[in-house]
Amino acid sequence: MARIIVAGPPIPGEMRPLLAIGRALTLRGHEITVLTGTALRDAVREAGLAFESLAGDADYDTSQLGRNPAAGRAGDIDHDWEHGFARPMPEEYRALQRLLAADPDRYLIANVLFLGAWPARLGAPGRRPKRWITVNVVGFAYPSVDTTYFGPVPVFPGQDQRAANVAANARFVASMRPNEEVLYRLLTELGATGPYPTLVEGTVQLPDATALLSVPGYEFHRSDMPGNVHFVGAVPVRETEGRAAASWQPPSWWATLDGSRPVVVVTQGTLANFDFSQLVEPALTGLADLDVTVVAALGKDPSALAIPVPANAHAEAYIPFSELLPRADLLITNGGANGIHQALAAGVPVIVAGATEEKPANAARVAHHRLGLDLRTGTPSAPALRLAVRRVLGDPSIRANVRKLAGVYASYDTFAEIERLTLGRG
Repeated sequence: MARIIVAGPPIPGEMRPLLAIGRALTLRGHEITVLTGTALRDAVREAGLAFESLAGDADYDTSQLGRNPAAGRAGDIDHDWEHGFARPMPEEYRALQRLLAADPDRYLIANVLFLGAWPARLGAPGRRPKRWITVNVVGFAYPSVDTTYFGPVPVFPGQDQRAANVAANARFVASMRPNEEVLYRLLTELGATGPYPTLVEGTVQLPDATALLSVPGYEFHRSDMPGNVHFVGAVPVRETEGRAAASWQPPSWWATLDGSRPVVVVTQGTLANFDFSQLVEPALTGLADLDVTVVAALGKDPSALAIPVPANAHAEAYIPFSELLPRADLLITNGGANGIHQALAAGVPVIVAGATEEKPANAARVAHHRLGLDLRTGTPSAPALRLAVRRVLGDPSIRANVRKLAGVYASYDTFAEIERLTLGRG
């Protein structure tokens, strides 16, 4: 038995896979303590895991993310990086040190965006866990000669592909510099001595290992992949669902999902679902005259919709994806990594309409491997969505690509791989 801290920011989409990992490791005989924000206290305890709270700047409300009131716009990545991940770091560090002081013989499994283990690794006073692995839930951002975060750079014939990738990666790293300056100042105040890595490099270079919740064939190829980075597959969708799924009862219309016509699922996820006019409502409108059944999984009460639900559609606050995806032929999403992996693992193609956070990078992977379509906007029109659905449902090569990749997902035992990496076995 190992004693393991599972740590991450209080973002449901980032922590849901880690709670499933913690629960699975408990069943394998390990003792798990989850360190995250108070907003997820009930979810942690529902998973049967011990809870320890972050405090101060690290214990934030996720409504801070995805919008920057000062700038008057949504999707401000600099705002999100600073307030969601850089400024919480000192409180994450103090909370982690408190747990390690009480029991130094602990391992750490941390979400890649949890930076609380950085200070001690970079020379600040304090203890280090016996072994530290990060879990990467979103697309892999580490620079490569073969690709960028958003895929290989388009080049003209005769241009040097690798040089173009290297230059684009340098620009991406430079774009993070304002947030790095905040992080470096906070690290120095805590007693770290550096030299400090860039944000994208440090998330891979500092831990003992990085577990990518992904598979080859979804991620971009890297011939120079760091040796401590490991594909581990995706967390099975059923393992990410809690008490609500166990008590869920099918709605009265559920029997109509009988395969008689294609089922198209549309969702804006759990964080960016404050404005359904971005994706759900255009999808309902655009698909109203198609011979498909549309299921809108809203994450909140359907009364939030500003339009009537068309005759060929159903809108629900909650439907377990473990029940819905096996009946689906297509997922329309704003690009959250968890939902995309769950759909592809179930053999369901994906249409992505995402413009904030990591969503454009996820969409680029879907398009690069022809697993669906990237609409290259977070606010597609109803006609654009209608055309995209027709294209994907009418393209057997996309379906074949997705079916092949579903077999790759099925070949991984995700929990066993993470246990192996955590304990340093093999």
